[in-house]
Amino acid sequence: MSKLQLFILDDDMAYAERLAAFIRSTAFVERIQVKLYSQSDRLLEVLEDSQIEGVLLISEAYYPLLEQIRTQLFPICLSENITNSNDSEIAIPFLFRFQPLQSLLSRILALYAEGLQRDRKQLSGARRTRVLTVYSSSGNSGKSITAVHLAKQLAFRGERVMYVSLESISAASQWFQGETGRLSQLLYFLKSSPEMLGAKLELLKSHDTNLRIDYLTPHDQMREMQEMIGEHVRQLIESILQLSVYDTLILDLESSVHPRIVKSLEMSDEIIWLIRDDWNDAFKTKSLYKQMNAYQPIHFVMTSYRGTQTNSYDFIDRPISYRLPYIPEWKVLRAPEQIWQSEIFAEQVYGMLTSILKDKRNSTSHMEGDASLFESRAV
Repeated sequence: MSKLQLFILDDDMAYAERLAAFIRSTAFVERIQVKLYSQSDRLLEVLEDSQIEGVLLISEAYYPLLEQIRTQLFPICLSENITNSNDSEIAIPFLFRFQPLQSLLSRILALYAEGLQRDRKQLSGARRTRVLTVYSSSGNSGKSITAVHLAKQLAFRGERVMYVSLESISAASQWFQGETGRLSQLLYFLKSSPEMLGAKLELLKSHDTNLRIDYLTPHDQMREMQEMIGEHVRQLIESILQLSVYDTLILDLESSVHPRIVKSLEMSDEIIWLIRDDWNDAFKTKSLYKQMNAYQPIHFVMTSYRGTQTNSYDFIDRPISYRLPYIPEWKVLRAPEQIWQSEIFAEQVYGMLTSILKDKRNSTSHMEGDASLFESRAV
């Protein structure tokens, strides 16, 4: 079996040399051939070779470089702050720098092997963009905050993300730093010239340069949103998927059964259904779930969790997938930037997705969100 070619670009050469020495002095030498670089210019010359294969292990200091280059290598980012990524479906997985080298190298080999399998599926025609939908049966569940944090966490790990809010009025319009209000023009083409939608989508989508997220949010288009039918939503989602640009499309839905919401749920790959420890929410969830349990995998996630649960959700036919913590600072929001100031919530949202994807693969049992899931702070 040929060795894995491991290209390392690290601003901490002492660490990189220690890692290389560990490989050469252990059984990993039979599986990995390591090449060290301390300067990006020299590595870029190597990357011009379109025939090279293997892993590019790059430190966070060089992370912006990944946005400027194209390479056949499988990229992994070495981080001092972000916990290990266990899922190769993330465009650029992160590995925690300060862990045993044995564990680090084992994770590199596992992520690369899974990445090869994923690429083979994509070449065979599998859909490239996954659709993650955030839904709830009642308001005040933290649905939009969860959706935008999920978009941020994926974008900061190298995924190309499109966030779309299909609420009648979206608070997320105030949370991104980009031009808003373009959705009304897009809705016009949806109704009048749907064949032009794909081309117009490239022009009319908004972009937040700090968060690295493309997005569409309604600003003052309440009437247009209410007039959307399921066919309009289908055309919009399919146009985004056909761009073949994004790794993940995140749909943020309002708590209703409007035709645009129902069609969004039908077209989702994974549905993150937020619930609260509240009697009224449990009642609404029970009623709606009877009508929707045939949709694509639904993952129930409890929000504002304070350590104990009062109300029963025994009527759902699966365990609660995750519990997101209560954030006291969000009891009263005074400014848009407040929603980005909780590192605990950022950690837990990414942990939620990791847990959900893991449950999907191997049907593992219920996992609660707690600090033990993480080795360090997330972005």
